[in-house]
Amino acid sequence: MLLVMLPAIPLIGALALLLIRGKSVNMPLITSLIVLVLAGVGLSSVFGGMPLAYRLPLAGPFVPTFQADPLSAIFVMLAALLWFAVSIYAPEYMKHEGRARSFQLCTLFTLSAVLGVFLAGDLFTMLLFFELMTIASFFWVIHRWNKEAIRAGYFYLFFSITGGLFLALGIVLMGASTDVLPAIGVGPVTPIEPKMFAWSLALFVAGFGIKAGMVPLHLWLPHAHSVAPTPGSALLSGLLIKVGAYGLIRVGQYAGWGIGWGSGATWLGSSLTVVGISTMLVGVTAALLQSDAKRLLAYHSVSQMGYIILGLGVGLYLGAGGGLGLVGAIYHIVNHALFKAALFLGVGVIYVHTNETNLYNLGGLWRRFPMTAILMFLAVLGITGAPGLNGYASKTLLHHAVSLAAETGAPWLVWVERLFLLVGVGTAASFTKLYYLMFLGKPTKVKIADNKSRSLQLAMGLLAVVMVGIGLRPELFPRSMAAPAAEVLGMQDVVTTLAGVSFWNGNDLVGMFVTLALGMLVCWAGLRSGAFHWHPPIWLTLEGLAKLAGLGFLTLWRVGAGLYRSTVTAIREIGRTMGFRLYSACRRLDQSRSGTIGGVTLTGISADAALLMMTLAFLIVFYTLIDLGLPNLRLPFSLSQWMRALAR
Repeated sequence: MLLVMLPAIPLIGALALLLIRGKSVNMPLITSLIVLVLAGVGLSSVFGGMPLAYRLPLAGPFVPTFQADPLSAIFVMLAALLWFAVSIYAPEYMKHEGRARSFQLCTLFTLSAVLGVFLAGDLFTMLLFFELMTIASFFWVIHRWNKEAIRAGYFYLFFSITGGLFLALGIVLMGASTDVLPAIGVGPVTPIEPKMFAWSLALFVAGFGIKAGMVPLHLWLPHAHSVAPTPGSALLSGLLIKVGAYGLIRVGQYAGWGIGWGSGATWLGSSLTVVGISTMLVGVTAALLQSDAKRLLAYHSVSQMGYIILGLGVGLYLGAGGGLGLVGAIYHIVNHALFKAALFLGVGVIYVHTNETNLYNLGGLWRRFPMTAILMFLAVLGITGAPGLNGYASKTLLHHAVSLAAETGAPWLVWVERLFLLVGVGTAASFTKLYYLMFLGKPTKVKIADNKSRSLQLAMGLLAVVMVGIGLRPELFPRSMAAPAAEVLGMQDVVTTLAGVSFWNGNDLVGMFVTLALGMLVCWAGLRSGAFHWHPPIWLTLEGLAKLAGLGFLTLWRVGAGLYRSTVTAIREIGRTMGFRLYSACRRLDQSRSGTIGGVTLTGISADAALLMMTLAFLIVFYTLIDLGLPNLRLPFSLSQWMRALAR
């Protein structure tokens, strides 16, 4: 029953919020705290090998089921923690944005839907909550109701609904390829139709990849994350895109974690690896060229999701030896949720006081916001992978996994490792740029409000404490939570693999410091040369290519529609002409007049009608002569002889 209660609690909170009039109650804070406590207490048993399951006793063809294993528990507790921190922050921030009550309602509905996705026990239930999450979070994106927000909102809705359609079609093909639709968490699937099963997995990857911001399906993400109110941006980037990562992990479970190649999915690991490194590169390159702080963070959400997708791809590619890739991906999901939410909240603090997010209009703000500067600095160190913060731990595991894959001897995997290191330098450069322009550069000339921001900084402080705790004890989470999740998914040797990993070895530490130093050097060169101000031509950007493709499609549509209209008009005119001629011919047949045929005058019957009657009589006689209908009676000569005799 607990599995149903967890997503129901935010709905109860939303109902209570609707009934309470004239009172200011932080209902998201209350409900997220209750969910966090219940999840921490009620789901702790699943890490000891006791999964939970519940089936709603409903009559009808659709019976929702719920389940919880270590992976579900990690995501549920992460969602509750992040919602709790953002709910501390939101009330004071939303005084600046307005319409706080509607934002709270959307927050509660979205939390319920997200928990439903993580706790769903079957694919239909997951799809239901996935679509509810899309609808509820859509109102975050359009909260400001200006032109940019509406455009981004419909962009977000179009991509999300497309992702849902991919998932629905994937479910149909999954059921057809396996005869019985497999439940979530059942392990590898042995399909009856391998090709159809492979198409099903591909559709699942596309559907969840849209939500995860996977290149080239990421085009909605920078627009939606940058226009939403900061608490919404923090949750969109910190958690909602992790729904896509969660779905990809479950897709990998159907294909088979830890069993090598099988089930007709030999392409999945290498494909996710290539897509992951491409997502990292596109995201970090675009982030370096951004001047708006929220858009820079949004593109880094794309890049950091690339780390996660890469880890999943390497984990599938290595089979039984891919435990580091899977654990590193799960670890980075948690770490990215923490530091990315903190970064968005920090940018929101500056926006509330300056009404500005353009980095080149800010600077020197550490004097006015010393606490925010410190907390932002910790978050920057976290995302760049500095030792002592949480990002270092998960990136170290991912680097080890990529190195193991490169050691297999495949040349393309060697390049994947090199690009992995290059993206690390780009990440360090872009966040050096963000922090320098915002806090350390030339003091800003914009007007700064003197609003208090204690609750805003309290929320950031809570996230920073967790980040530092993970960074100082990096082995705690993977061994106590991520490893049990990987074992349930199918990675049986993951505990032994983790035992051989040291987070504080000299090579990793030196490599990370070199990466940070190179990143700062690239930032200095980019600012000095003006390279960060470069705007690539439209044909060099995915957004531009998508726009050109859209314009080309519209042009083809207009041309095709014009050809269709002209063709229909021509056919209509031809039809009218032929109909008129046929009608005239029939009218002539219907007219009563005398006619002469072969010297014979037919009174009262037209010659045309007489000709038709004679033709009909000839055909009757002809058919009778060639086929008398008597099986034993044959004509004395053939049809050709008869025709020649008739001619004589």
